[in-house]
Amino acid sequence: MNKTLTNEQLIEAATTYGTPLYVYHAEKIKEQYQKLQTAFEGMNASFFYASKALTNLNVLRYIKSIGSNVDCSSINEVQLALRAGFAPQQVLYTSNGIEFSEIEAAAALGVHINIDSLSNLEKFGKKFGKAYPVGIRIRPNIMAGGNLKIATGHDKSKFGIPVTQ
Repeated sequence: MNKTLTNEQLIEAATTYGTPLYVYHAEKIKEQYQKLQTAFEGMNASFFYASKALTNLNVLRYIKSIGSNVDCSSINEVQLALRAGFAPQQVLYTSNGIEFSEIEAAAALGVHINIDSLSNLEKFGKKFGKAYPVGIRIRPNIMAGGNLKIATGHDKSKFGIPVTQ
């Protein structure tokens, strides 16, 4: 598999499709996905593409075609994933700092939902009871080194319901 394009090929693509132009290597994406599948072969594992990394509709369609699920961090990403052809059961919605109305919208679309605030979890329980299963994002309140600004498990993180609650 050729992993690079020549200058001539890039100029031809820009001439054909116009600029700005973004070129994605579908076979490389597939190769990386297959590496994940191989690494977890024999295990009951599911893979979710983080749509916030790139929400290009055609890339999402390709990601779906190779067998991946999709993780969305906004209701707009959920809607885009469904538009790209993902079935609701292939979509995981995990967001933080949102209004309960976004969670209601995700539930109306039938996707999997993770809730990461106690207030939204309480509202969800009152509205849906046991009728709609959800995941709960727990913050363990631990710091395992690294950069505080990008770490997500420490007690000052905005992500998840503190384990102490």
